[in-house]
Amino acid sequence: MKFYIASGFQNKDVVKDLTYEIQEKLEWELTYDWTQNERAVTKEDLCTIGVKEYEAVLESDVVIVILPGGKGCHTEMGIALGNMKQVILYDPNGMLNNLNEATTFYFLPQINHWNGNIEKLQRLCSSSDAYCASL
Repeated sequence: MKFYIASGFQNKDVVKDLTYEIQEKLEWELTYDWTQNERAVTKEDLCTIGVKEYEAVLESDVVIVILPGGKGCHTEMGIALGNMKQVILYDPNGMLNNLNEATTFYFLPQINHWNGNIEKLQRLCSSSDAYCASL
């Protein structure tokens, strides 16, 4: 299984930890590790990183979105949805419970909500139902 994790720069450490755990326990392949990047300072940097992240989303089987996310994270989620990728939404801070912070797209039937348990992630992603129920 190939995966990509989308999130905001403020969640860089959470993304690193989760990536390691998924690779170690599930032996999935990460399509791109954006946490290795520094913040882009030129238009050329933005283009290079954007192309890599876009291609990584397209190459993945599943895109995990960790909230809160920023513009890029939500763009990646849109690319994933538009390309019929499985999208898993991980909300460690409870944003989904605050409708003033949540977006309507977090509640689309094809987006699965995940509680962070790796074993549940394995089962969720091995489901043959593209619109399987949220956890």
